[in-house]
Amino acid sequence: MKIVFSPKYTAKLRGHVFRPDKFAAALDLLLAEKVFSREDIVRPAPPSRADLELAHTRGWVRRNLAFKFTPADSARAEMKISRSVALAHLMNAGGTIKAAELALETGLGLNCGGGSHHAFAGHGEGFCLLNDIAVAVKKLLKAGRICRALIIDLDAHQGNGTAAIFRGDRRVFTFSMHNAEIYPEKKEKSSLDIPLRPGCGDTVYLALLKKALPRIMDRFRPELAVYAAGADVYRGDALGGLKLSIGGIKKRDSFVFSECRRRAVPAAVVLGGGYAKKFPDTVRIHANTLRAAAAGAR
Repeated sequence: MKIVFSPKYTAKLRGHVFRPDKFAAALDLLLAEKVFSREDIVRPAPPSRADLELAHTRGWVRRNLAFKFTPADSARAEMKISRSVALAHLMNAGGTIKAAELALETGLGLNCGGGSHHAFAGHGEGFCLLNDIAVAVKKLLKAGRICRALIIDLDAHQGNGTAAIFRGDRRVFTFSMHNAEIYPEKKEKSSLDIPLRPGCGDTVYLALLKKALPRIMDRFRPELAVYAAGADVYRGDALGGLKLSIGGIKKRDSFVFSECRRRAVPAAVVLGGGYAKKFPDTVRIHANTLRAAAAGAR
């Protein structure tokens, strides 16, 4: 069992609600608990310009590769875009490409990072510069390795950038369950959106997921699922507001993985958001997701 990670995921972003070091911390926890060994770690290559231009405009790709951003770009992304921040997003995109390729080869691909679902084709938003999910899916579609992909976005925030990039593309089904009353203020239209009330909790959340996901998978019959397993659905999260318990999130993850395995659908996992008031909680939730994925595969 392999896990994709680069030390370059850890950008220098001090004092920000988004902590890039959470990915490294989750991996360290999994290594300490002997879920993975250092020999299991796969270092991704950065994406090529051609890869990025499958999902992004030439101008935005040029800006990211040259590390040349305007103050307006930083304001829209809600973080100061330094060279290390831009490089982290590039490497996360490479990591999701690698995880998706591993999923097709082995049935499961794990990126200990990724999930920048707010990035649009021509700009960044909401702590996201490059839409790693869209880049990876578009690359596999272009190569003819898949004909249909399902994006299961269970981050607390709607995957607005992903929905916009794939709008009108019948090869890709975008499914998002999210808090209806938080960022982004203007929601995009996914193939299926399930807007949730703040504080919905485990019971309501899991019932809706268990009703929707099997129907989607049976009707759409994806050849790859990309699972954005946001930790920000947690009740201790500073931004998500959905108030799931850690146990409820474990059930969420186990259900997604079991539905993929039951249909022999390869799954690529990205971690997405997580802003718990207690940083170790975010780390534990991300580690639990990866542990559940690995346990099911083994």
